[in-house]
Amino acid sequence: MMKALLSASLLLVLLSPVLPLDCRYAYNGTGMTYNGYLKTTCDWKKQSCVAGVLRTNIMKPQVQLSNKCSPSSSCLSGHYSFTAADDKFFEMKKYCCKTELCNDATLSFPDRNMLTENGLQCPACFSKGKEECKSEKTINCLENETQCVVFKGSLSRALFEEHSFTFQGCGTTDFCALRKNGRGVTGMGSFLLLVIQESCYNASRISH
Repeated sequence: MMKALLSASLLLVLLSPVLPLDCRYAYNGTGMTYNGYLKTTCDWKKQSCVAGVLRTNIMKPQVQLSNKCSPSSSCLSGHYSFTAADDKFFEMKKYCCKTELCNDATLSFPDRNMLTENGLQCPACFSKGKEECKSEKTINCLENETQCVVFKGSLSRALFEEHSFTFQGCGTTDFCALRKNGRGVTGMGSFLLLVIQESCYNASRISH
């Protein structure tokens, strides 16, 4: 009798529907502040909450801040950034979690002028379009961008404005792991970064 009751209880647990996850929701397409959060209930395809911030000037200077539900398969916490020639850059931070209303952080970036050099350097170039650029100079790397990157891909917004580009420059280890982890696409809000080719190596010390 006891075994039957235990089996029935286990079956009920297995058959019980998984409760949907509640996440914080907020969005700002022009800055890095919120007036407040809403609560949103995720659908069954989205089992994670994410807090994120993105800043780039690949198209033109733009910032987006977003807290919302996310598919777990496309949510990977990290700091994805690069700096290329002509002061071109891309920065994105993501924090992913899987508990109720866990994404209540408001992520941000310091002013670009406040970023400090880290004593490393990399060959640098930037070119619009699909033709690979050739490095003719070096740039000093900033903050935790410790890898030299050779990149080919595109950045699109809302799936309409697609800008193909290639660059060489400095990048973070998280950015360099995108291709290694089999993630050829990343993004946040209305931005989507497609990684076609990416190779990285350790940046060299600046010689004095």
